[in-house]
Amino acid sequence: MSEVALRRSERRLPDLAEPGTGMAELGRDLVIRRVNEAFADLFGTTPDDAIGTAFCGWFLPALESTVRGALAVADRFDERLVGLGPSPFLADVTGRLIDDDGDACLVVLVRPVPPVAATTPVRLAALDAQILEGLAAGEPAIHLAMRLYLSRQAVDYRIGAMLRKLGAPNRAALVSMAYAAGVLRPEQWPPRVVPHARED
Repeated sequence: MSEVALRRSERRLPDLAEPGTGMAELGRDLVIRRVNEAFADLFGTTPDDAIGTAFCGWFLPALESTVRGALAVADRFDERLVGLGPSPFLADVTGRLIDDDGDACLVVLVRPVPPVAATTPVRLAALDAQILEGLAAGEPAIHLAMRLYLSRQAVDYRIGAMLRKLGAPNRAALVSMAYAAGVLRPEQWPPRVVPHARED
C-alpha cells in the first residue's frame, strides 16, 4: 500500500453493519477528524472534503450550543436534527465522549430517520404558517400571540393542532419534521414556509 493510500485509510472510519449510518470522530473543538463513507454519502461529499470541517455546520439549526451544553452535563448527547445533504433529511444524531490515553474525542453516529409515508402533502393555513415560521425562528409563543393579535391560548391551540397533524411529540420535533417534510425552506433565514404548503 502506498504512503498516500495508507494516510487516507487512517483518516477514514470503517462502515458499520447498520447500512446508511454515518460515523464521525471529532476533536474537542467539534471539528471532524475522521469519517466513514456513509457519513460522506449522507451529506453529498467525500470523506476527504468532510475532514477538517465544523461538524455542526452540517446540520440545521446551528447546534453547537446544544452539543456543548449536553457535553457539559454528561459525556453524551442524543438529538433529532435536520442534516444538510443534497436534500435535507431528518436524522437521529448520537455522540459519545471517549478518552483514549488522554486524547479525548467525540464519536458521533448519524442515523437517517426513514421518511414518513404521507398520502397527502402537508398544507397549512396562513395563520398556522406564520406561527410555524415564528417557532422555527425561536420566537416564544407569547411574542407570537402579541405579534399576530391572538391570545396565548389560541397560539397554543394552533400549535397543538400542527403537532397532531405532523405527528410530532413536541415543538422542537415539529420544526424538525416541518423541515424534513419540505414545509420550511432549509436554505432561508428567517424561516419561511414554502408556497405550495400554504392553503391561502
